[in-house]
Amino acid sequence: MTLHEAIEQVLQNAEKPLFSRDIADIINNQNLYKRKDGLPVSASQVTTRANNYSKLFTKEAGKIKLVKDDVVSLKFQHYRNKLVHESNAIRTYGRANKIDVIVRSLEELLHEDDYTYNHNHPREKLLVAHKLCDWFFKQSNSGSLRLSDKLITVLSGLNWFQNNDNTIEIYFEGYNDFLLKIAADNKAATFSINSDYNPNLFNEFEYNNHLNELVSKLIDRGNITYMMSQTITTGIFIPPFRRSAARNSRGEFDLMLSKLQNNHSQLDKAILIVQSGVLSSQASFNKEAREQIINSGALEAVITFPNGMFENTAMNVSMFIFDFNTRDNQVFFLDASNTLKDDMSEVVRTINNKKYVRDVSRTIAYEDLFNYDLNPKKYVIDIDDIQVKPDHKLYQIGQLIEQRKYGAMFKNKNSLYVGGEYKLIKMADIDKNGLYFEPKENMLGIDHDEIENIDKHLVRGGVVLSAFNKKIKASVLPNDMSFALGQNVYWLKFYDNEVLDEYAARELTQPYVTKQVEYYSKGATIPRLSVRDLMEIKIQIPGLEEQKNILFKEFRKSEKQVHGDNVTNQEKDFIKTLKHTLKQPLSGLGNDFTSLKSFLNKKIEAKESIESNETIVPVFDTDTPEQIEIHTLKNTLDRMERSVTDMDYILEQAIKIISISEPIKESIQLKKFLQNIASEYPSIQFKITGKEVEFLADRKQLRILLHNFITNAIKHGFKDSYETPTIWLEIKAKDTISFQLSIRNNGVPLPPEFTIQDFLAKGSSIQSDVGSGFGGFLIGLILKKHKGTIELIKNEGFGIMPHNVEFLITLLK
Repeated sequence: MTLHEAIEQVLQNAEKPLFSRDIADIINNQNLYKRKDGLPVSASQVTTRANNYSKLFTKEAGKIKLVKDDVVSLKFQHYRNKLVHESNAIRTYGRANKIDVIVRSLEELLHEDDYTYNHNHPREKLLVAHKLCDWFFKQSNSGSLRLSDKLITVLSGLNWFQNNDNTIEIYFEGYNDFLLKIAADNKAATFSINSDYNPNLFNEFEYNNHLNELVSKLIDRGNITYMMSQTITTGIFIPPFRRSAARNSRGEFDLMLSKLQNNHSQLDKAILIVQSGVLSSQASFNKEAREQIINSGALEAVITFPNGMFENTAMNVSMFIFDFNTRDNQVFFLDASNTLKDDMSEVVRTINNKKYVRDVSRTIAYEDLFNYDLNPKKYVIDIDDIQVKPDHKLYQIGQLIEQRKYGAMFKNKNSLYVGGEYKLIKMADIDKNGLYFEPKENMLGIDHDEIENIDKHLVRGGVVLSAFNKKIKASVLPNDMSFALGQNVYWLKFYDNEVLDEYAARELTQPYVTKQVEYYSKGATIPRLSVRDLMEIKIQIPGLEEQKNILFKEFRKSEKQVHGDNVTNQEKDFIKTLKHTLKQPLSGLGNDFTSLKSFLNKKIEAKESIESNETIVPVFDTDTPEQIEIHTLKNTLDRMERSVTDMDYILEQAIKIISISEPIKESIQLKKFLQNIASEYPSIQFKITGKEVEFLADRKQLRILLHNFITNAIKHGFKDSYETPTIWLEIKAKDTISFQLSIRNNGVPLPPEFTIQDFLAKGSSIQSDVGSGFGGFLIGLILKKHKGTIELIKNEGFGIMPHNVEFLITLLK
């Protein structure tokens, strides 16, 4: 998304003119546009861009507004509001009626008078339909497989769609509303959808084909009156990508490939989406499939995408493009998984122009394909392109080591416990920023008689590393302590007359090594490096004396940085938060104490008795009975007592924060743990869903974290709410190494300007006097200790959801 498109979207959603500062804040908070220099979008940048696009934006009373009442935006807002108003029916009748709601809206849109749209842009109705479907499915949290905005941008930008009479045959077990965007973006072309080619291929979900039929009708009526001279028939093949390992993904891929082979004679072009693991997997059926694809001679391009190209799944996917008319014995490869992942428009330009970009894209002759491998990294990355420094030599890691070991999964998980004879090194225990491995007291361990082939898994000294997600983390182990190696952890013992352990660990994290790791890494969801490929990685090494000099300089540099900070940012934040949180009760207590002191002095001088209902400050004729009641002696004393109690509570919370040490982790069954927590709050209705997850955490700290969420909801959310207090706790799968916990409640919605930084209560380190106390600060600290993250989910459409507030926590398993 470009910056002016982001500004346009913000104004459309706001339905009113906004100041440039407000637009910039919304763009930054919602990550609608990211600057290449990493800085946030500024108000001046928004103003300049708006001035440059005078056809889109104008000024009104100092605010930026859309030049005209955009018909697409107005129509979208109209139908979206109708959907929100039907939220009661959605809640009552469940998922089927949710689909009926969007179907009814599309039917109304289909039969709406076309004269309300711009005749020069007959596709405006398609844009309204696409925006409406996209908004609806995102708000309803549908579990169906849906193409992301990024993938739709790529498909709609393919150049053969631009100026032809296009027939699309779609093989996809899902909703085809993404085709609306393809047709709408290519205004000079015509489109028709062959619905006969969209059966329920896998007979697992009963999709409402009525919606897909309406999509086809909308596209057909959106065509201009004349047809193009050239007709292009394109097949789009998208497997369902099961999220369960138990599903037969091989069968899905085989069926899609079979459909492609059986129907290619009727096609000019084809697009096949596959799991990225298919590109280079050594499984026999995948190799055979790649062999068939290459031998067809029709393969035109292979593109690997970044994560997140489909919603509701973490699967990494790639795309094959076939051209059945022009077979020039060349394949264009593009690796968009890293360098271009934030700019899909550049991905489209690179595909259409088949542009060479170093380490990103390249055209290869069929005869240069090796071993039927179709992973773009094999062809676009030149791992031999290493600029060797003076007085350095290039070695493969396998040439520098005298011994190597790798960890394994222990059969009996119950044999792992804190205090075991040998501490177990897991991937998460290796600090990416730490040169030396620092064992923690609470690390899980295992006894020697529980380890099979003990010599294969025990190590001391040397370098321990993990090669996960295309990166290496490496640390030097102490020589006086033995460790057990966990799953996916490698250990290398280098020849001490060739390379220092510290230098090898440092060199393994350099960019030129990371480039090689990306080249060799394999895996459909999270790529990893095999120990065999690790041995092929090349590093450049100087002589031993020069290694020592380089390390010494870096150590001295890091020492200066450490000694320069006498007080850490975390300590500053703690002090500022403590000051801010005590400010209110101290101020109230001070005012009441001054008034009480003056009142008592007057009573003593006059030798008068004291009554509890007397006011301790002068009152006026205009004061209401409620205002007078506030200043009675009894209420003043009660208020002072509450202030003292509040300060005691605040200091108790502060002590908790100070006492939060490194977590003592143990195995916790999360769902059972949540049910126990919920039982402590009988006045609140809890709905706990999701599959059981077993993970390592500090039980005491986890209790503190959850209790703070619940008490915060009671104090701020449910206080003025008329709904039955309800909290949803949903466990969600994320990827192989982490999971998510969604915490939602139906209390009073948060203010629009409220941010996650406000919740985490960082005091004036964020902005002047902001923060909500120690509860959020404590939650943030505990999550940091557990290497977790938290997001505040803000969805404009919460009107159709039963909850108003949602926090999303991500934790490691």
